Amino acid sequence: MSGLDEPNSGFAEGARRAAGADWDAACHHPFTVALGDGRLDPGVMADYLVQDYAFVGTLVSMVGFAIGRAPDISAQGRLASFLAAVTAEENTYFQRSFEALRVPQADRRAPRLEPISQQLIAAMQDAGANGSYGEILATLLPAEWIYLTWAEAQAGKAPDDFYFREWIELHVNDGFRAFVMWLKDETDRAAAGAGQAERGAMARRFARMVRLELDFFGIFHPR
Repeated sequence: MSGLDEPNSGFAEGARRAAGADWDAACHHPFTVALGDGRLDPGVMADYLVQDYAFVGTLVSMVGFAIGRAPDISAQGRLASFLAAVTAEENTYFQRSFEALRVPQADRRAPRLEPISQQLIAAMQDAGANGSYGEILATLLPAEWIYLTWAEAQAGKAPDDFYFREWIELHVNDGFRAFVMWLKDETDRAAAGAGQAERGAMARRFARMVRLELDFFGIFHPR
């Protein structure tokens, strides 16, 4: 019996259990531990932020599709608030970090993308263009949930350099935690109202994103 088939299990928890070792490895990756300890080489942190920033715009577009397909204005409002945070305070963090890490303007605007970054972008683009509301949520949830989980594990370390410390804080504050828990519940609601084919598609998208997040961290710090 897979995690998705366990009785009394919501879709999100079942998908997380089904991801198994990939989920655990992504949430406790040596890269995130080194980031929390503040012992990543600044050049590695710069490379990571450049690659991460390159698909923020795609993430925003994907969530925009979710807002258009959301079942009610309450869900639209929660997703819109998330976008406001990404395009405001998180974007400001990126710009300050790029300045501190002396990232060239060309790398900020049009960097050479790693294959995994390209795959992450493609997965989000496909979910937004071709996926149902539930499929978009099942693509967004693992990315945000993994970041919440690793940031909670690193919280309290407070590395000296702000680009380490504030990256953790952006993903471990009460507002972000509340959004991820809402997103988890909303994904469960979408799955509960979906047919078998759509639930299968949601499960595949969830598992794919977990693996991509794991492989993305591996670019910057092999396990």
